[in-house]
Amino acid sequence: MRIDLGVLLSFLVLAPGSHGRQEPISLPKNSEIADAFDVAQAMRMFYGNYDVRTQTSITRLPKNTTSLPAPGEEQMTIRVLFNSFVGERSARSFFLLTYAIPSGDETYDCHACAPVIGMSVFTYNGGTWMINASNRAVTFAGEWGKPPRDIELVEIGSNLTAVKIVEVGKGNGETTAVLDILVPWNRTVKLGLRRVIADDDKGVCDPEGLPCYENHRTISFVRHDGTEYYDIELKLSGTDLPLNDSTPRRRSRKVSGFETFRLVNGIFSRVSKEGDRTYFDETVAKRKSKN
Repeated sequence: MRIDLGVLLSFLVLAPGSHGRQEPISLPKNSEIADAFDVAQAMRMFYGNYDVRTQTSITRLPKNTTSLPAPGEEQMTIRVLFNSFVGERSARSFFLLTYAIPSGDETYDCHACAPVIGMSVFTYNGGTWMINASNRAVTFAGEWGKPPRDIELVEIGSNLTAVKIVEVGKGNGETTAVLDILVPWNRTVKLGLRRVIADDDKGVCDPEGLPCYENHRTISFVRHDGTEYYDIELKLSGTDLPLNDSTPRRRSRKVSGFETFRLVNGIFSRVSKEGDRTYFDETVAKRKSKN
């Protein structure tokens, strides 16, 4: 299950009253492990087994109908990536993220070797912890067989918490950051949004050859009056390569833009876009048009 830039391109999710702006809200981790619930119990409920000594579960991931790289064909070793309690004791939830790599594969350490990310949300109800939403293969993220570490909980609605992951990848002198929003929805967990939010070629550019560029998108969650869920707004700024391959690429161009995504059935769909398209965006669009 090795991925490369082509797989990343094909997997990116690109769309498809008064309101107040707020930055993504990071919910603090609750250090109390109340009601005798812990990671080991959560992993056993999620995967059916957990070895406390090795801190792993073993499973074969379900057959997959998305563009994930074929889980189900081999046994996987699962480890905890992130966990956090949310809410008060009377209405507490427990978020668990995991990552899976092929068991016994000593070669799974290539640049494009990305673990499969799973997620489960547990709720405390009537004195019992129960799985409220789960998906063992939400997406893949990371490189060299290691998962990303920039993870936090964010509010995306008045009563809805999601997981925000920023994955930074480096290769061939380029650095690219990808935003993932994992959304609990109708008993499962969906990849609500995947979007490139930063890109540069600082490690390979040359003033006498390939121009240097650097662009990024800032993230805002916006609440509208009378709506249950928040929009995601991405604001593009910086520089980028020319879009036209026939144009001599001796000089970068300034880019700016603005996109709004709205949550519908667990997926953030793009509802508006203004401004420039990056070279990366253009490449994705061309690939999509061919499929």
